[in-house]
Amino acid sequence: MDAPRTLDLNLAPMHTTALLVLLAFFVVFGVLSVGDKNLTTDESRHYRYGVNLLEGNTDRFDDSKMPFSAWNALPAKLASWLPDGALKDLLGQLVVARLMTILFSAALALLVFHWARSLYGLVPAFFSLLLYIFDPNIIAHSQLVTTDLYATGTILLVFYCLWRFARQRTLTNGLLCALTLGLSQVAKYTSVVLLPLCLFALFLYDLPQLVDAYKQNAAGTIKMWLRNYAVYTLVAVLVSILVINVCFLFNRTFTRFGAYKFRSDLFQMLQSDVPLLRKLPVPTPYPFLEGLDWVIQRSNAHFPVYFLGKVQREGFPGYYLVAFLLKEPIATQLLILGAVIVWLRDPKRRRRVLQDELFLLVPVAFFVVYFNLFYHVQIGIRYYLVIFPFLYIFAGSLFTGWQQFSVFQKRASALLVAYLAISVFSYYPYYLPYFNELVWDRTQGYKYLADSNIDWGQSSSEISSYLAQHPDAMRAPTQPQAGHFIVSVNGLVGLISKRDDRKWLRTNFEPDGTLAYSYLIYKISPQEIEKLCATTEYCQRADD
Repeated sequence: MDAPRTLDLNLAPMHTTALLVLLAFFVVFGVLSVGDKNLTTDESRHYRYGVNLLEGNTDRFDDSKMPFSAWNALPAKLASWLPDGALKDLLGQLVVARLMTILFSAALALLVFHWARSLYGLVPAFFSLLLYIFDPNIIAHSQLVTTDLYATGTILLVFYCLWRFARQRTLTNGLLCALTLGLSQVAKYTSVVLLPLCLFALFLYDLPQLVDAYKQNAAGTIKMWLRNYAVYTLVAVLVSILVINVCFLFNRTFTRFGAYKFRSDLFQMLQSDVPLLRKLPVPTPYPFLEGLDWVIQRSNAHFPVYFLGKVQREGFPGYYLVAFLLKEPIATQLLILGAVIVWLRDPKRRRRVLQDELFLLVPVAFFVVYFNLFYHVQIGIRYYLVIFPFLYIFAGSLFTGWQQFSVFQKRASALLVAYLAISVFSYYPYYLPYFNELVWDRTQGYKYLADSNIDWGQSSSEISSYLAQHPDAMRAPTQPQAGHFIVSVNGLVGLISKRDDRKWLRTNFEPDGTLAYSYLIYKISPQEIEKLCATTEYCQRADD
């Protein structure tokens, strides 16, 4: 079996130049798109946790903040050691903290290119790369001081290293896999499922050999396999625990399980019902398990979720599938669909699944099922980003054998990429509220999704500018009134206010425009209010 290529740029000069130009474009475009956007709801807390860690403090003040955020705070920390001047001022700016996420995302783009090239070849790799750098959701979250992109990147890196290890079982590949698994644990708690998921993927990869050994009654082979898997698990656990401890600065490691102050029902039940467990010293830092407990408690708290015009606390099955359908560019969806159809129709490619695509499809299958059926914190497609790079790499398989493509096929591919670019550029520089052309009228996105899909506070300063430029405008009132109004999507649908506060506006009038695609503008005449009062009870309720 051929050994996988190492991560390098062993390309012809022309191809190397094209790759570097695309990566540089992604970084520059990301910086230009950031502009002077406001901090989103979570960014300040992520940044604060990163600063605290660099100052030696990893205690929790929030549930999901992780050591990876120190990467965003690093420039400001370096600036604190410099003399006063332009460089110190620059390193302390928000745009530089956000640039650190963009650089990480560019490295992730390089990994997408490399893995696709290793599996399918050069041309497919460039198509996979284009799908990544022209994804508006990736662009949007690459610009933020949050951990969504870090989780996306580290999960992809774990499975890439696992793929390498599966094909070539060397100590180096095994340790790299364990190391990346540990790093994923300090990016986001989404990664806590990776160890069993990796073992499952590796088991599927080895399954044909195990079946053969069973048929031949080769008990020794099966015992060796079991012993090897026990070693894999032990090494992965030990290395991951070491990485977690280093990143959390060994903060109260080996605190007894019974000494924790848990919030979630799960951990409280374990603490009260399993006496032996209470005496067990936990080998991970206190804030690591504490944060996981908080996240579990929050995920079971049933926050209000808005979906297709409805708000409920139980969440909606299929939420992330619909969000993907509406917020992922149509061209990208067509290319992914095309890759799936070709894969299903081509017996040769299907036979390669255990050798190649297994390590792409297992995480996609798991997270699609988990997020759409079992995860109730449905507040934005950003949680779903973890499957995107796997899909882009797989989509690259559609272009295997590019040299044999007909002129029509090549032109159709080029047109799809052009359509993708036009769709994405049309939203510049506002990518968080991107919807594809299924939502043609950009004032209508709020009828499908809200929360961090559209409005995460990133453009709040533009309301003040708008009000200053339009003296007759005001923030939308909670009671029927004629006038020129502006309202955030989340305020209109009732996520940041009472559900009925602006029902009169939401159910009886259509927006006349948008501001940054996150705020809606209404111009309501006195005649329209008279008609509303004559035909509904909203005005009577206001009088009461």
